Amino acid sequence: MNSKKLLLTSVFGPYGVDNKYGKSLGMQMELLDNQVTRGQGVHSPRQSYLSFGLYLIAENISIPTTVLDFPVWKDFIKELKNGYTHIGITFIPPNILKVKRMCEYIRKHYPKIEIILGGYGVVIPNLEKIVPFDHLSNGEGVIWMRKFFNEDLDKPLKHPVLKNPIYSRVYGINSEPRGSVLLTGVGCKNGCSFCVTSHMFNKSYLPLLKTADDVFNTCLDIEKKLNVQNFMIMDENFLMVEERAKELLKLMEKNMKTYVFVLFCSANLIKKLGVDFFVRMGISRVWIGVESMTYQHEKVKGIDVKGLISELRSKGIVVLASTILFQEHHDYETIEKEIKWVNSLDSDMVQFMNYMPIPSTTLYKEMKESNRLNNLPYEKQSGAMELAFEHPYIKNPKQHISILKNAFKSKYHYSGPAIFKMAQTALMGYQQGVKELKKQKEYNLVWNSESLKYEVNENWSEDSYLKKRIEMIKKEALRYRVLLKTALIFSPNRKIKQEIKILIKEFSITFGKMSFSDKIKSNIVKMMAIKESFIEKIWKLKGYEGIIHQPPMIKTVYRE
Repeated sequence: MNSKKLLLTSVFGPYGVDNKYGKSLGMQMELLDNQVTRGQGVHSPRQSYLSFGLYLIAENISIPTTVLDFPVWKDFIKELKNGYTHIGITFIPPNILKVKRMCEYIRKHYPKIEIILGGYGVVIPNLEKIVPFDHLSNGEGVIWMRKFFNEDLDKPLKHPVLKNPIYSRVYGINSEPRGSVLLTGVGCKNGCSFCVTSHMFNKSYLPLLKTADDVFNTCLDIEKKLNVQNFMIMDENFLMVEERAKELLKLMEKNMKTYVFVLFCSANLIKKLGVDFFVRMGISRVWIGVESMTYQHEKVKGIDVKGLISELRSKGIVVLASTILFQEHHDYETIEKEIKWVNSLDSDMVQFMNYMPIPSTTLYKEMKESNRLNNLPYEKQSGAMELAFEHPYIKNPKQHISILKNAFKSKYHYSGPAIFKMAQTALMGYQQGVKELKKQKEYNLVWNSESLKYEVNENWSEDSYLKKRIEMIKKEALRYRVLLKTALIFSPNRKIKQEIKILIKEFSITFGKMSFSDKIKSNIVKMMAIKESFIEKIWKLKGYEGIIHQPPMIKTVYRE
């Protein structure tokens, strides 16, 4: 019988609120509302995701393990009574005070338990002077844990089967999560100076699902167990392993599986593979780092980013563009120009994030050597508060916060709510897909899986795979349709109101009049949104930007 027993846990909640263990800005457990659709109020989609790495580790070691995700303090201290020999806590630098409290409590009440720290927080220099612990898990967690517990390093990886997101809510209405997650690899070769992921893995990439067969069979397994076909790919640049991606598409085509993926990808790789490949691959949303108009990174150099985003959206692919504020060259004038430039790219969403010299990165080392770090407490280093270094032009910490907040506001007023933009993209994708099918038939065009292009072929036959893919885009567009009247009512200005009215007409032209049942759904959405907006006002009276949702605590036991 194994005498070891492991608890893997995230830091305790509540999250996104100000108290003595954490800050509110930038620390919600909701990616979109926290750092993408921030400031969009009732329009903002609300989703929270699991601590994926904990489940991957738990699946791939042999000792009895429990995963405790999003506990509040009483959940955590109650769980400690269950006789653990080891506890692993994953955290990021802004949660330093939470992990400190957890570790101090363990030391005092359970001194024999060995404490293992993991996650991005382990890059903090001299961490042992702040937090009591026994071991730091550096690098990929499964390999580290297998080494630590003297287990077989070559044992095949077992992928966890996880519903993703935990919850999904829009305009005050909860809906059943429709997807899962694929953990296909860690690290990144791009090596951007500010990227902690790239530097934690020494600017290299470690695949977890190494082959197309591995990815495809994982999709099949998850589909069978959860009845889902949508997958978020947690990988900094999944498509960088081009052969794996190409072979995956061939497997999906062969088996007529139109899986849908949300992923990160650099602009240069999108350009290389082509947007038609993205459509066939079923990539419904892509996160692109555009970073800066003035100083272009290698991944965007020489690329017409606006044209690329336009092409992606025209074929039904939602684009989330990310950019960094308060870079070295930003003064009050240039930072305003960069914000306007990013908005002008007309992506569906934008992530604005403050320039952060995170320990272990090249940026951190450079700033430390030039004595520009300002000793900002780690709990404030969320990328949504003041800067952790002395900026050459913008000195006032309050402006670091206000400029970022106003950047989100400007995107909202320029483009409208993300819900509207995504509906627009989905409709364009369906319309373009119908045109593509007609064009194929007219010119005898057939997909070439080697050149990744449609080419003339006298042995033409109907592209049943693309036809099936376009039907899925149609379903996605129709899902948004019942939300548009509510988006219209709560739109930020006349310009956006007019654009939403045009889109509503386009839906009617394309799909005909709205059905009776959809009209009822549309009215329900409107009523729920009114209620949600009232609740939001109450939260604002409390001093918050909007409603702060807390994810439910989830406990999963492996090998009792």
